[in-house]
Amino acid sequence: MRSNCHVISFVALCFIFSFTSAGLMKRIQQIPNPLSAFLLGWKEANATETDEGVINPPPLPSIQPNVTNYSHYKSEGLTVSSSVVVPTADGGQRNVDLCEGNILVPLTNDRKTLIEETFKSSKFPYERSTPLICSWNVRFIETFDGQVSDNCRRGLVTMTINKRSRLAEVDGCNKGYYRVSPFMKEAKICGRIETVPTFQWYVEDQQPENVTISLKHVGLNDGYWEGLSFTLSGECLPNKSDLSISKAIKSYSNWLNQLSRESESLDLVVVTP
Repeated sequence: MRSNCHVISFVALCFIFSFTSAGLMKRIQQIPNPLSAFLLGWKEANATETDEGVINPPPLPSIQPNVTNYSHYKSEGLTVSSSVVVPTADGGQRNVDLCEGNILVPLTNDRKTLIEETFKSSKFPYERSTPLICSWNVRFIETFDGQVSDNCRRGLVTMTINKRSRLAEVDGCNKGYYRVSPFMKEAKICGRIETVPTFQWYVEDQQPENVTISLKHVGLNDGYWEGLSFTLSGECLPNKSDLSISKAIKSYSNWLNQLSRESESLDLVVVTP
């Protein structure tokens, strides 16, 4: 009889312990883990809002390496930056960033060598809230094996818009645009200008052009890249080339018209005179 009581007491004790242990483990599991809580909070803080009616801007493309069959000589050109305070329509004042530069493009006789120089607008490519006005004056110089030469009478300059270049694309480019004068006349190009194809212009030592790359841009400050970065390179034309000023002028017009037709698919706005 006493043995049976011991067995019953032991079973009851085990049941109570098991029940108490389960409750204790449940309470332990409910105690917040500091590391888990931190990670959960960080995840929620960085989550992208997906509520109905909220439109998230599309991701911008990543930077792709520039790969060609040429031997490259790359350098970064100097752009001088400053700022000025201008009056506003409501009687206030506003800061405006300025930048300018004088560019001398080398025209090389070696067609296997590509000499590139890159220029950037102020604080490119970070978001900005300050308006921007820039101007680069472009001239060319003939070279051969790195030395100044007088054997290059005609040449071709290539302008490439670099990745992350983007300007305000509202109100017909009235709040931001770039152009290359005099070839584009009064045309305005804005939007995701990194998609603009290369632009080439013809140079001749007998009739040198005063070329100006102009930029105007209001600050978007939307967290994405903005501003202008471009690369210039030049080469001498062979004597047998039949390119003339009249043909070059026609090619500028064709380039701009084609860009205008394709602008919607390229996320661009092109305003022609």
